[in-house]
Amino acid sequence: MTVLLKEAIRPNVTQTLENNPAIIHGGPFANIAHGCNSIIATKTALKLSEYVVTEAGFGADLGAEKFLDIKCRKAGIQPNCIVIVATIRALKMHGGIEKEDLKKENLEALKKGLPNLERHINNVKKFGIEPLVAINHFITDTDKEVKLIKEHCSKLKVKVSLCTHWSDGGKGTEDLAKCVVESCKKNNKESFKYLYKDEIPILKKVETIAKEIYGASGIECDDRIKEQLNIIEKSGFGKFPVCIAKTQYSFSTDPKLKGAPSGHTMPIREIRLSSGAGFVVVICGAIMTMPGLPSVPAADSIKLNKKGEIEGLF
Repeated sequence: MTVLLKEAIRPNVTQTLENNPAIIHGGPFANIAHGCNSIIATKTALKLSEYVVTEAGFGADLGAEKFLDIKCRKAGIQPNCIVIVATIRALKMHGGIEKEDLKKENLEALKKGLPNLERHINNVKKFGIEPLVAINHFITDTDKEVKLIKEHCSKLKVKVSLCTHWSDGGKGTEDLAKCVVESCKKNNKESFKYLYKDEIPILKKVETIAKEIYGASGIECDDRIKEQLNIIEKSGFGKFPVCIAKTQYSFSTDPKLKGAPSGHTMPIREIRLSSGAGFVVVICGAIMTMPGLPSVPAADSIKLNKKGEIEGLF
């Protein structure tokens, strides 16, 4: 931990393939944590550039909600523009297609999956910001499939841009960049709002997220969970925002429930207080919060020697 913290406070400045500066600092998974990079990185970037693009990981229902309700609240910042990245492959999966068949054109499956995108769009609008949709283009996507998404977004009065950056680099996202600049000039920061207020009880915050973002009919928890929350609130942490840990594969806690499900119940399994970070983690459904760890952690062999040098990294 000493080794980690010795360097971790410093944002790592890198660059893209086209020589644009990029600050890498933090970035935990949004399905088990807050899914955002550090406030230090974002505020540093804001002082160095006219426009700053930051990613909120694992879906607008998880990453974006946590970025807006947790990070923006803690940092005192508001976005001028929100871009929802969509792929035709993912929408066809939400339309019921198996992974091995996603490369084939399937307009019917895509139509069935579009409510998933629409839910994300409507969720973002609840924060007072009009979103843009960026189609992350795969070489297997067909013109008919792209047209179908564009037509659907047009009906929703949401701007959509086809992005071919995988094959064309920055040139493939010029249209999106222009849309972002236009949106930043048009959107009023004063219209931005959080999903819930600091003052309401933690359980009410969880219920608000479950109903407003996940489309649930309600939440489910036992007396043990309620007592934990009662202790947390009485200890002075009641105004903390909520960080929900759940599957990223569905709006529900069931990874097999695709599309835009509604009316489901969100079961709360565990509560964890992150008092240093300043939020309450609410674990819902079957989700591993420490995935992919070896039986003997590499940390066991990492240390600082008497000269202050790091040993045991390799």
